[in-house]
Amino acid sequence: MNSRIFLWLSKGDKDLMQSKSYMMSHGRGVKASRLLFENIIDIDRRTGILTLDSKRMLLISAEAMGILRRDLVSTLGMERAKGFLMRYGWAYGYNDGDAVGKMFRWDSLKEYILSGPVLATMEGIVTVEIEALDIIEGEFYSHGYWKHSYEAEEHIRHFGRSDEAVCYSIVGYASGFLTKVLGKSVLVKESRCKAKGDDCCYFIAKTVDETDPDYQEDLRYYQAESLASELDAYNKEIQELNRIMVHSEEISNKLTDFMLEGKNLYHLIDFLSKAINRSIVIEKVKRNGINEAVWKAETDLQLYERWKEAGSSTGQFTESFTCDSFDLQANHSLLGTMVVVGANELTKQERMIIRRVVSVITTHLYHQRSINKWNWKMKADLFEEILRGNYDEQELRRRISDSGIDFSSAVKVVCIKLKSADELEHVMSYINLKFPLLEAFISKDRIVLIVSREWENSVRRSENPEMEEHNFETRLKNMLQRKFSQTNIYVGSGRVANSIVSLGKSYQDAYLITDFVQVSFLQENAVASFEQLEHIMLFIKSLDHDEFISFCHNVLGKLIDNDLVYQSDLLLSLKAYLDNSGNLANTSRELHLSITGLRYRIRRIEELCGINLNDGMSRLKYHLAVQIYFTLRLINKNPFTKS
Repeated sequence: MNSRIFLWLSKGDKDLMQSKSYMMSHGRGVKASRLLFENIIDIDRRTGILTLDSKRMLLISAEAMGILRRDLVSTLGMERAKGFLMRYGWAYGYNDGDAVGKMFRWDSLKEYILSGPVLATMEGIVTVEIEALDIIEGEFYSHGYWKHSYEAEEHIRHFGRSDEAVCYSIVGYASGFLTKVLGKSVLVKESRCKAKGDDCCYFIAKTVDETDPDYQEDLRYYQAESLASELDAYNKEIQELNRIMVHSEEISNKLTDFMLEGKNLYHLIDFLSKAINRSIVIEKVKRNGINEAVWKAETDLQLYERWKEAGSSTGQFTESFTCDSFDLQANHSLLGTMVVVGANELTKQERMIIRRVVSVITTHLYHQRSINKWNWKMKADLFEEILRGNYDEQELRRRISDSGIDFSSAVKVVCIKLKSADELEHVMSYINLKFPLLEAFISKDRIVLIVSREWENSVRRSENPEMEEHNFETRLKNMLQRKFSQTNIYVGSGRVANSIVSLGKSYQDAYLITDFVQVSFLQENAVASFEQLEHIMLFIKSLDHDEFISFCHNVLGKLIDNDLVYQSDLLLSLKAYLDNSGNLANTSRELHLSITGLRYRIRRIEELCGINLNDGMSRLKYHLAVQIYFTLRLINKNPFTKS
């Protein structure tokens, strides 16, 4: 095996003035290219001691240096190990520059500078090939290649490819050597590196002002103290980290206790808000509104709203304000987002506390969601069982009571269906917020409400401005469409129920009516009740809803179009005529028309539709279509019009 070795100058013997190399300084000026290993390194064959101008040198395996590097990184971390190796290299290079400066009288400053690359190559550290070297008015600039870098080789051996240049001690060596030779601060940067996957290592060196930002950035690596100091700082950091971990665990445990005690979400985030002195917001899925929030200051709410409007990413929003967001995700399902609002960036301690707390709050939300879904399923199954009719009434009454449904007074079932089912849980949360005493659950693709007459009367008497107009179902639809304007809302209510059997029928009514109004008014918000549709409920239950609507439109389409174009009342005239069983006198009185005018309208209807209204089957067909049409007009003024 080819084991690479290089010379390592010991910290020992300081007496430079005794060496024969010093004597050479009294001759002619020396050129760096004339330096030869055998001329400057003394080997005592009896003791095996190697010296460079009385300084003891060591032949060290590059692999051993690689192991040292590996252990430094394992002990200190890459960033601290980088600083240690750069300081080691800087001291090594500075001492070499000092030594050769005293040993030889150089032909020129340039030759003195070039002796550094020669020494680095001679000592087996790296092969230096200089591309350019300029000294103009005291300013120095150079660049070139570092080939066969032992550092790059050993880093790859122990850590694989790196994202940054890794020849730390060589950078330090070059900086230290040049700083000694030039008597000025010199910045050396490695712009390419074999360890990064580049074809070679490449350096740039230049004198810099000590206020230069690049110099200040690297200065932190050279200013640290000894390995003992590094270890001491590292230990202190570990102790602080342990303290933070203990503190964050205490907060996490306290929140877990709150959750097990049944505390609500507000109680949990209020405790967290006090612990880190920041406002906390729990947003709904897809950031569609706020689930819960605790504000430390009114300005936090205002800045949060600005942050939302701006669509900014997590982190710094203004110079002194941050909004950091954390997803609340469980079982591959996003349950919401926690936003932490406050002044200045989050500290390491705050971030650790938040990471621990996120799991607790996620567990709370997931637990609540699971309970809700179980309750919804239990109630939906209960109604399905009522519809099937195979039940013990006493047992079923007990289960209805256990489920929380108040059956002591007359009730009706109201169903809500959305064009976008993704919004279902958001709408459910909003209804629970607005009407906390209203019994509600989700069944399949719709929300089911159990509305008692007593509760509806109490709401009607309330001072809620959103509930002033129309009946409850219409008021509910209007309230929801103002809040959720991006989706269409369909509301249907069933018959009033006073028994278990009629409760099941009310549920079936509401379920079918929501489907019916969705088919009838696909692009609009719509609401309908059992009372409005009672006379056609048999058809709604028996027929396909699309065919039902299509039948009405095919039969009356020409009359509908004629009334829209000419503002005539042929449909209204036809309805009155059929309702009065074809009696012209009664119909004309109802419409306030002359008999002659009524006959004209009847002939016009027959011509447009191609029918004879004296035919019994035609009258039955058109009477059914007219009933459907005017029932739909109770729900919407203009059925069959395109949105």
